[in-house]
Amino acid sequence: MLTPGNPVPALKIETVAQGSFDLEADKGENGTLVIQYRGLHCPICVKQMTEVEAALDDFAALGVEVIMITTDTAERAAETAEKAGAKRLRVGHSLPLAAAREDWGLNISTKREGSAEPDLFAEPGHFYIAPDQTLYYAWQQTTPFGRPSMADIAGGLKFTLGNNYPARGTYTGPL
Repeated sequence: MLTPGNPVPALKIETVAQGSFDLEADKGENGTLVIQYRGLHCPICVKQMTEVEAALDDFAALGVEVIMITTDTAERAAETAEKAGAKRLRVGHSLPLAAAREDWGLNISTKREGSAEPDLFAEPGHFYIAPDQTLYYAWQQTTPFGRPSMADIAGGLKFTLGNNYPARGTYTGPL
């Protein structure tokens, strides 16, 4: 289980158009926002990718690197990026399902009969990782609905960075 304040797993992933991404080497001055999206079959993911692309300058001003990743294949990820008009956003692909679930705590879904979904895919997740490679926050969802807006995430990070606000949810002792 990922716990704020603790190290995150390594993340090395190929991207659609920007070569490979290594979380340890390619982080921003103030950390990295990793957004897991469901895949090409998800119109909400395409919309979110468009929103992330439009917010890249806001995150760059905060010193935060952004990447969206998926368990989809390179071809499907490229098609998603094209549909979203994502030209600058790093879009990682082919995250192994086992890593999605075991390393990142993402929920895995099975294909609905008659849908364009892959047989198995990871549900959405957002992870802000501090520059020291520890988790600051994680948001995971079991459905495609109700994702946080980029304005909310950027605003929260601006407050966090400007006020040295500590990671919350770090307690792992007895209850």
